[in-house]
Amino acid sequence: MTKRKALAFTLIATLLLPNTPVLSNEAAAASSHKAKATVTASKIEELSIKDLNQKAKATLNHIKEVIPDLKNYHITSLLKENVVTTSGPIERLEVILSSTPEGTAPDFGVVHVNASTGELIGVAIQNGLPSSKEVLGDEKAIKKGKEHLKLLFGKQAEKYKFSQIQTSTVQDNKTQILVIYTSPDHYINVTMDRAGKLKAIQKDIYPKTE
Repeated sequence: MTKRKALAFTLIATLLLPNTPVLSNEAAAASSHKAKATVTASKIEELSIKDLNQKAKATLNHIKEVIPDLKNYHITSLLKENVVTTSGPIERLEVILSSTPEGTAPDFGVVHVNASTGELIGVAIQNGLPSSKEVLGDEKAIKKGKEHLKLLFGKQAEKYKFSQIQTSTVQDNKTQILVIYTSPDHYINVTMDRAGKLKAIQKDIYPKTE
């Protein structure tokens, strides 16, 4: 296993720990939908940025432009994998971005993109949460979540309608907010810190098991 691959797998494992915002997001969504999304990945291939088509590159550039936390992050790992979605199999890019050199404990982001179409599937940011216990009210949180969708998806965000909102406690009693929106063919989960700063967006496009 190369050093790059080892770091990538370490970061993914960290992202999936029970007390991280992303797993809490998935757990809340699973509770809401009474089923758990199952991601089956196979045929994993390591790539470099030059291997991507223009649509995928444009999506990555757009994400770094609209999410300030990721603007100065560098790509640590770029993998292409076959995954099964509710619409059928696709090739998905998993891009891990880090804000610190290798060998340290970095802040990082994980981005999932359809390798062929450049469609953004999900993005997660792991860099701590504010210490304040103040939490956005539901109305403001719903509005803020929609603003994040508009930044990332533009006019496509108009198809998402509010479904439900939840709060949970993670990382030393700090609060995060999950807002779930629905479209004609899938849900989308928006996770924010207590002040409305984006932590994760995930399209709910994977098959579920009871």
